[in-house]
Amino acid sequence: MLKPIIIVLVLLAVAFQVPSVNAECQACKGTDGDWTKTATAFLEGKPVEETGPIVYTAKVARQGYEAQNSDDSSDDAEGSSNFDASVKDDSAAVDSSDAAAEDSSNAAAEDKDINEAPIQRSDNFDRVLVPVSADLNADVMLDISPTATEYIPGAININYESFLGKDKRLKSASEMAKILGEAGISQDNSVVIYGECRPCGGGPSAATYVYWIMKYLGHEDVRLLDGGIDDWVEARRPTETSPAVLPQKNYVPTIKPELLATYEFVKNGGGQIVDARSLDQFAAGSIPEAVNIPYEEVLDGKRIKGEEDLEYIFSGIDRDEPVIVYTDTGVKATMPWFALTLMGYDARLYSWQDWLANEPKLNISLKDANANPNPAKTGDVVKITAVFQEEAELQQTQQSVEEIVEVEDTLNENMTVLTVKGCATCGFGSPQGFADISSDTGIVQIGSKGKASASDNSFRCIAKITSPSGEEVGRVIMKRISGDEFAGIWNANVAGGDYDVSIVASVGDLTKTFANVLEIEIAGSSKYKNLG
Repeated sequence: MLKPIIIVLVLLAVAFQVPSVNAECQACKGTDGDWTKTATAFLEGKPVEETGPIVYTAKVARQGYEAQNSDDSSDDAEGSSNFDASVKDDSAAVDSSDAAAEDSSNAAAEDKDINEAPIQRSDNFDRVLVPVSADLNADVMLDISPTATEYIPGAININYESFLGKDKRLKSASEMAKILGEAGISQDNSVVIYGECRPCGGGPSAATYVYWIMKYLGHEDVRLLDGGIDDWVEARRPTETSPAVLPQKNYVPTIKPELLATYEFVKNGGGQIVDARSLDQFAAGSIPEAVNIPYEEVLDGKRIKGEEDLEYIFSGIDRDEPVIVYTDTGVKATMPWFALTLMGYDARLYSWQDWLANEPKLNISLKDANANPNPAKTGDVVKITAVFQEEAELQQTQQSVEEIVEVEDTLNENMTVLTVKGCATCGFGSPQGFADISSDTGIVQIGSKGKASASDNSFRCIAKITSPSGEEVGRVIMKRISGDEFAGIWNANVAGGDYDVSIVASVGDLTKTFANVLEIEIAGSSKYKNLG
């Protein structure tokens, strides 16, 4: 009977201990339930209720924090305290078991620091990439995050999307200068940029984009924080729950046009071209002569890699020639652009959308694609069929392009759309009615029994087959069956698996690729068990 009573008493003792720990944790949060807000209020030497947005420069705010942090005095009669002392006092109230857990956590953190060496930066990098632990001696800290919930003390916020119009393209230089001026930035201020677009996948792309914008506007003293708000918090540096508000200023831009590549510059071979999109996007279509270096290659987590790694990544790029970097809209291209600039390259920004908007193009779309038989067996003869159709009327096509092209009055000068009447793929030769596919070039010439050359305005249609591993295993020349219907034969002498089919249509130098429009399932047989 005595043993159950002892057990009950022990359980009651434990139960009385738990509330005391929880009560201490609640006290850490301050009277308003927000410990960060309370701590920053103490550091500024003002009451908690006065921690809302105020008008001051980021430089003055940071100097105030540094002065408070360097003060070693104990709590005074008004209750102000040193941040480190507050943390120490709070941690002293934790019981021995929590202390042991904290020691274990610290040991794990130390092991992490040992195993994960910090990124080494040269002096050239440090002049532009500001360490999180450094003295942020700048006039303005600029957070460009769309959805920030905490800020570096004194930082103002400009959502990077503010610089984009409804068509997701850059606003004019005067509009962007107005945004900066209204936020309290002048062209003479020293600025440190940080932040990220978490819904977009995180990383520094939004920050490097605004860095590029300010450089394009001619801003001289602009740098990038070497990390984000998470790194700042991890370094035990204070934050605020609201951004600062600065008095408006007049921002006078001095455009640096050499930082932005134009269509003419790219088309005329003005420099080396880096496609910073994914390998899949690059394979589906790219600017001629471009090399693929996906933007993730320059990142170590969410930070720009070290100089040694970047030297290896860009080893195939000639330093003596300009480098054009592009992604779909150009935003993520600013990360390799930024890295190239740090490495001393003459780097310029471009976008795939601008290339598509200005390139001559075929005004056709793929209506249908099929294979018969499908599924098929290894060794079967598979007939691949593609049916094309004319796209919407020219006016509608131009309207959709204008959603991408910023300057409407240049549309008719820069874009050539091949519009055909009747069947979508007819009209590239005359008279109609004959298709010769005897040439190994894969060119379908209409209206003549002669051979066609690659420079002829003859409609060509090819099917490309890729294996499950992404390797091209077949290329089928397709013949016109009737009207806009083309067909070709693929001998499926391949191992079992799912094979993707892309249809490539072209006329002269104009090419349009319909990527991965068809999947052919191949069931392997013992006869071909060693293939693939």
